[in-house]
Amino acid sequence: MTTTATDAGAPGGYSRALGLHICDRTAAGAAPRSLRQSPLNVRQSDLRAWLDGDPEFAALFGLACAAGVAPQRYSLSRAAEFCRRVADGAMVSEACGQAGMPSLATVQWWTQRRPEFAAMLAAALDAQSRRLADEVTAIADAASPETLQISRMRIAARQWLAARLARQTPEVPGRTAPAETDGWPAGLVVEAAEF
Repeated sequence: MTTTATDAGAPGGYSRALGLHICDRTAAGAAPRSLRQSPLNVRQSDLRAWLDGDPEFAALFGLACAAGVAPQRYSLSRAAEFCRRVADGAMVSEACGQAGMPSLATVQWWTQRRPEFAAMLAAALDAQSRRLADEVTAIADAASPETLQISRMRIAARQWLAARLARQTPEVPGRTAPAETDGWPAGLVVEAAEF
């Protein structure tokens, strides 16, 4: 059975299920005006009213529109390859710019609509944070009185990046986010001593 705007059951024909269906079609590349000719039969005036009346729908629709500019079909193998690149050290935006990889808007859309992708991306960002911690250890171990200032700067840059990664990690149901301590995941303390 196909849901249409007129039988969706909410005032003005809107329902959350209909909103998600509209967003999925839009993220796949359908133009908003094509919704009128589709089985959904959504008028532009209704769509505007729903966008004005439901902030959650408006946010999802905006993200879907951005993803739909260069739509890329979701596949587990593409998602896994993307997350492998992130785990290997590529920034999310850098991985998005590589051939065959989804756009940043598509990654955000997949994170919202695909729980398995959100979990894979969270694990990849966690792996990247751990890699940064290993780099900090190596930098600190290699520091000498002559390289102390540059070592401090490199460590500070990695601390900043680790804190940024922690904020970017998508929330995954059933997974608790690690607490932060001065920009680092809990349990990791970095101090630079004077030589």
